[in-house]
Amino acid sequence: MSEAGTMEQLQLGDHVCAFVDGTNDGLDLIARAVAAGLDAGDKVMVFTESLLPVAVLAGLEARGVAVAPAQRAGQVQVLPSPEVYLPAGRFEPARMLDSLTGHLEQAAADGHPGLRLVGDMPWASGEPAAADHMVAYEAQVNRLYMEGRALGVCLYDRRAFSRGLLQKVARAHPATLIEGAAADATPLLRIRRTSHPYGLRLIGEADFSNETALAAALDAVLDRQPDPVAPIVVDVEGLRFADASTAALLVRLTLRAPGGVHISGCHGTVAKALDRLGVTQLSKLHLTRACDGAGTEMVA
Repeated sequence: MSEAGTMEQLQLGDHVCAFVDGTNDGLDLIARAVAAGLDAGDKVMVFTESLLPVAVLAGLEARGVAVAPAQRAGQVQVLPSPEVYLPAGRFEPARMLDSLTGHLEQAAADGHPGLRLVGDMPWASGEPAAADHMVAYEAQVNRLYMEGRALGVCLYDRRAFSRGLLQKVARAHPATLIEGAAADATPLLRIRRTSHPYGLRLIGEADFSNETALAAALDAVLDRQPDPVAPIVVDVEGLRFADASTAALLVRLTLRAPGGVHISGCHGTVAKALDRLGVTQLSKLHLTRACDGAGTEMVA
């Protein structure tokens, strides 16, 4: 399947949704994710419900992933999804985020460059309340991934969830693994937090398909801003496409940020989308246009 090539292109910082059809399809993707993580020297954690952990490990070995030595060394862990997501018998997003942060810190303490997480999500299909919390959680967990130290692959069986819910889930991820994509395909959108200057770097394409994820990332940047007086810098030079919903999110951030927003590398469809929303009326928005390798400062 073409997702194999896409899986190999994933980097720390990516958070992707993968729709699967049954346990064999899911196990194929888990094997590719684990193999890529081992090649990178990362710690890999698999949360499984469709299969018992012992069956996942056997399936990995059957697919040529020599996981036994890594498991003995603690580099690979396979845990039951309910044990991870529902430790108190219910799903608590804040508690789950704290748990993942702890796993990330432990992976770094153990000397791994990053942490790769593969989550099997059918536990959320049985109860509407859990499904609603799960969509909100998928959006909020982008705060963790955009730091560039962890990678997340979330497996959703198309047969277990409604189409409407799967669409909401997809929008909460910056990217979805697409069957039939080219072998060298990269995630549709990459979101990375930057420190100097403080803000975000957006790479790829931002549109309605990942709007919820981007909104959560922009909220996180505002919430964690170390110096409210300084502008938040959003580097969009790596964006190939942005739609009106993306421009609206950037405008909303500008209106909320005390020090305003500096959009760096504005060009092409990004510039057009902002122009159509009348950004020239916003005194707190500064644009730097990408032009022949040199930026031209435009104060809107």
